[in-house]
Amino acid sequence: MMRLALSPAYLVAIAMFGAGVFGGVVCDERPERPVVHRAGYRVLEGDFHAHTGWSDGSLSPLGIVRQANRRGLDVVSITEHNTVWPSRLGRAYANATSGPLVVTGEEVTTARFHVIAIGIESTVSPDQPLDGVLAAIHAQHGIAIAAHPVRHFWPSLLPARESFDAAEVMHPIAYSDRSAAWRWSDMVTFYTEARAPLGAIGSSDYHWMSVLGLCRTLVFVREPVTESAVIDALREHHTVTFDREGNAFGDETLVAALRSEPYVPRTSDYAYRGSSTVDRVLRTIGWLGLTGMLLLRARKRRVNERDEPQPK
Repeated sequence: MMRLALSPAYLVAIAMFGAGVFGGVVCDERPERPVVHRAGYRVLEGDFHAHTGWSDGSLSPLGIVRQANRRGLDVVSITEHNTVWPSRLGRAYANATSGPLVVTGEEVTTARFHVIAIGIESTVSPDQPLDGVLAAIHAQHGIAIAAHPVRHFWPSLLPARESFDAAEVMHPIAYSDRSAAWRWSDMVTFYTEARAPLGAIGSSDYHWMSVLGLCRTLVFVREPVTESAVIDALREHHTVTFDREGNAFGDETLVAALRSEPYVPRTSDYAYRGSSTVDRVLRTIGWLGLTGMLLLRARKRRVNERDEPQPK
């Protein structure tokens, strides 16, 4: 029978890492999510574009739900590349823990276009033309959102623009100076020059670090607040998002309602600093434990390789 032998130092490192994880859970600060109404609707703060470790993200679907809670989001959509399963897993966890509302989704990802599919239950294949992708999303009564519609994707997106339900008009690239093919101004142009109205979406396109909810969508829903109510609001273009200077994009009636009764977006610690001395100490212990685990594992590997019999 095989027995896993762990050195005392490695066990200490595991315990330190566990203390850091435990502290991160216990010391989490969760901003209040007050009930806000405008123009007869319940106003929710949402982020409809987030990735997980199933592809190129850093958190699990459960971690996305917890991070959304830390960010004070009312609703989040987990939109993994070309699969809906992580989103469904996150929704089950949120329902079991009274977390933020999770609306299922997927980012249909190809070299020619990226499409956020919201409110679907089955994965939409990327191995088809864009019109087929949009038809497959709508066949599930889902919402099709043009993801970061920068000039690089225009050859595919522009002919189908009026078949989308919404478009990302605010995105983290607004905070950076990207190449000519990845300019935020082109996203704005894609949205504003559409012949048919598009819902205005602000999304974080979360992958790493602490930017979940950096760009948000105000969703105006009819109560009670449910996943289907959010989908209906997106379908009816009942959304507003703001750029860095506070300029609003979205339904003109709702924008006017926000002007007459201003809405102050919730604040959040995007640096994700520790909330107390105990929190900061436990984080430090956790990082030291993780470092120790990695170093001791590497050292064990080198020792094992050295002890292996050498070929004659």
